[in-house]
Amino acid sequence: IGSVILPVPGGIQDTNAVQWGSSNMNALEILAGIMALKGIKGDWKGMAKAGSDAMGTATGSGKGDAKTAISTLMAGAATGTGQQILQRTAGAIVNPNMELLFQGPQLRPFTFNFKLSPRSKKEAENVIRIIRFFKQGMSPIKSDSNLFLKSPHTFKIQYKLRGSAGEDHPYIGKIKECGLQSCAVQYTPEGSYATYHDGTMASYQIMLTFSELEPIFNNDYKDDNDQSLGF
Repeated sequence: IGSVILPVPGGIQDTNAVQWGSSNMNALEILAGIMALKGIKGDWKGMAKAGSDAMGTATGSGKGDAKTAISTLMAGAATGTGQQILQRTAGAIVNPNMELLFQGPQLRPFTFNFKLSPRSKKEAENVIRIIRFFKQGMSPIKSDSNLFLKSPHTFKIQYKLRGSAGEDHPYIGKIKECGLQSCAVQYTPEGSYATYHDGTMASYQIMLTFSELEPIFNNDYKDDNDQSLGF
């Protein structure tokens, strides 16, 4: 619905992040997973053999640590006591096979702060239009029946290298399409109430918090000798 050109503020930054987390899978869970996978693939013989082998180990045909681990896990699962049997009898736990696993991407937030101090009536009108642009653009849209709320407008943010007509800045990270999550306006950023003769505030400060609509993927980076920073 429009565009706004503003000077690049101080303190701009971006943070690329993905989510990793530790995960455990003990011997009995591995066995259950193998049996389930074979069952899904229709390998009923393989599924039965995996279960039979585990049961044989638990009842004595296995030896050493394997027999102890599987038998105590089965006993703990049957009685609801978990690994207490093994902890109390042997002072040990079954190897949880802990690994750090990738759990998913994260959306990047962006925060911008601008202080707008008009010096004339025309500049004051532009400041009001800029603030209204962001406030109105982030607001949800009611349907004609008032039964539904449509998504607010989204925003495309670009850092320009040489003015509004210039190219995208190659050495500042690009930003994907964003939703504006909050728009805070401070009407007395200088600490005191001051207006011009028509009531326009002498200064405004706006704090904008955006979030990208989709995560950053490896595929977003070009492999054609692109020398820019990318995302």
